[in-house]
Amino acid sequence: MFFVVILIATIINLFIPANLCAQTVGTQSNHVQHVPFTTVNVRLVVLDVVVTDKSGRPVNGLTAKDFQVFEDDKQQTVNSFEPPSTHTLPPATITEGTTAVFNPAQPSAFGNSPVNILVLDQSNTHYADSSFARRSLHDYLAKEPALLPQPTTLLSIYDNHFEQLQAFTRDRDSLLRALDDAPNKYPWKLELNGKTEFGPVERLDQSLRALEEIAQNYARISGRKNLIWIGGGFPTINPTTIDGDDALVVKQALQHVTNVLLNTRVTLYAVDPTSSAAGMTEITDTSQMEFVEDAGDAVAGGIDPFGASDDFNNLGPVTGGRVLRGRNDITQQIASSVNLGNHFYTLAYTPSSTSDDASMYRNIRVVCLRPGLTATTRSGYYPGESSQENSSAAAEYDLTTAAESVVPLNGLRVSVDLDSSSSDPQSTYIVHVAAANLTWMPKPDGGATASVYIMAVSLNAKNKILGHTLHGMTATAKAGAKLDNAKEIADFSFTSQPLPKATTYRFVVRDNSSGRMGSVDLKLKNH
Repeated sequence: MFFVVILIATIINLFIPANLCAQTVGTQSNHVQHVPFTTVNVRLVVLDVVVTDKSGRPVNGLTAKDFQVFEDDKQQTVNSFEPPSTHTLPPATITEGTTAVFNPAQPSAFGNSPVNILVLDQSNTHYADSSFARRSLHDYLAKEPALLPQPTTLLSIYDNHFEQLQAFTRDRDSLLRALDDAPNKYPWKLELNGKTEFGPVERLDQSLRALEEIAQNYARISGRKNLIWIGGGFPTINPTTIDGDDALVVKQALQHVTNVLLNTRVTLYAVDPTSSAAGMTEITDTSQMEFVEDAGDAVAGGIDPFGASDDFNNLGPVTGGRVLRGRNDITQQIASSVNLGNHFYTLAYTPSSTSDDASMYRNIRVVCLRPGLTATTRSGYYPGESSQENSSAAAEYDLTTAAESVVPLNGLRVSVDLDSSSSDPQSTYIVHVAAANLTWMPKPDGGATASVYIMAVSLNAKNKILGHTLHGMTATAKAGAKLDNAKEIADFSFTSQPLPKATTYRFVVRDNSSGRMGSVDLKLKNH
């Protein structure tokens, strides 16, 4: 077990919502127990690759010899290879059938199976098109077997909030019931303020935050996450039409959330139910039309995807997925997207480049050597997470998203207890974090440290923020500890007290190297 000391005592100037800056942060220090450990710091790039024939159907039965991987046009040596047949549920979970319980906080039940995340976008979709999308999704599910091959969850985005309609299940009928019971709400922000003032920016921000919540919630599920986004999609923002500072915030948020999706193996498949639209993205300015028409599924091959445009339409191909638009067969396209996402090969390699330039985008290309077959994977990555994830902008974005999240964040395994040994046990908590989930940075003496932010948020009965306390902290250990052991825990002593009228005290932990987050809620008494 590790003890910690505060590395930084600070408040980040969180920008959404403003009342997050209501409290200040104190300082404290604890004794550090010297525990031995070992650490390995090797970059490994993992690729999920879908291979299709000339008809667009997935192809199984290939071997490692059928692939070549290039990074920045230099061929790489593939270290490991997994065919689609290895991406399965554990035998015990298969035996349980529709009664199997899938909890992202306890990911062993998922095994190495891919999962499907169905998102019904009712915020960026016109009301009539949203009804069509619901019917199409219902028709898709109704044609599936009663026992689904992969765990599937159903989510929805409305104006001002994001909601889980059905947790992961293999029971098709549970998903159908959840879909039938879901309210069909009118998208007021789109219909009344769709292209004026801050309407598009607000909806883009909401969509990005929902994506981050999804990625952080399911981060510890080891398999690929196929995100099937059904709806009008995300507004295309022309950077020249908004204030320069706001344009920079949008660009940083878009790039950051994309990194989170890539790091957690989320692949986006977007299906647009709006047959009259030129593209999946809502066009808020005529200057965007040419880009959207030209982009399609083959966006930005061989270049930094964020170098020339902030268009959200890039997210599909950048993550290894696709964007489908202008189609009337929405039910079939949902089925096709799910099918592609569940038939994939996994290749891994250690890059031959030794450059540590975190800002230099590494372009990836996978070639299938079998004639007539096409390999699709994510377009690349940024090699240095620390530059992006340690930035104040990234931390601000993550913590404000986590503060009001409607789903628990499971990127880190987190629990919390009152510290009964403290002189003030009513305001001192021990925050427990699984050591194996943290990023440990080596020290010259053979030790290592893990740097985190820990935030305690007071929430009222309506899940609104009353205030928060934020500490920057670090865990320290010496050479020899088995930090990859699931039983090893880093304990953080955290002093804070919930505000009056708070009904929930939420603890959020953010690893400042990877950006992974975990959260736990304490229900309060006598508040």
